[in-house]
Amino acid sequence: DDFSWKKLSFCIVLTILVAQPMVLANRQGVASLVCKYKHIGNAKEIRVTLLKQTGDRFTEICASTYTMEFKMFSVEEVIQCHVSPSRNNVTLTLTGLQANDTGLYVCKMERMYPPPYFMNKGNGTHLYVIDPEPCPDTAIYLWVLGATASGFFLYSIITSAILMGKAIKRRRCLTTGVYVKMPSEKLEKKVIPFHITVN
Repeated sequence: DDFSWKKLSFCIVLTILVAQPMVLANRQGVASLVCKYKHIGNAKEIRVTLLKQTGDRFTEICASTYTMEFKMFSVEEVIQCHVSPSRNNVTLTLTGLQANDTGLYVCKMERMYPPPYFMNKGNGTHLYVIDPEPCPDTAIYLWVLGATASGFFLYSIITSAILMGKAIKRRRCLTTGVYVKMPSEKLEKKVIPFHITVN
């Protein structure tokens, strides 16, 4: 009876407890998912796998093994996975996410070395990916802006030409166009009126 109790307690200790957030929302195509774990023991090598659950099926998104040196690394897939391990958790930063990547993501942690091997999964995180709002078509705005600027430019040229034409006509009305030499004021003062004599 004492042997079965030791066996049961040994099984409980060899189970990794994996915890992860329930919901995670994302808008820019980047999401950080933290997978916490406990009871890893004297593990030197751990494998983390991110699975996407669809019904009863699991699809591997990214997986990698790391040592307890906690160095960051990246896994290049369709969804890029940047892994930042630390003492009690692993942060998986996913980039390249699109709206169709929305779903339930499960962290799977495995103790690889030294033996004995054991594994556990988290409860899953519902990841909601929202596509960014589409940018308005700037080509239409550029055409409208160009047409408006061209219209104002053409309007200013026509208005300037009309005003110049009116100014030139006004000057013509004031001048006769015949040049008459006028004596200067000094000469007018020196003019002696002439005397008409009658015979």
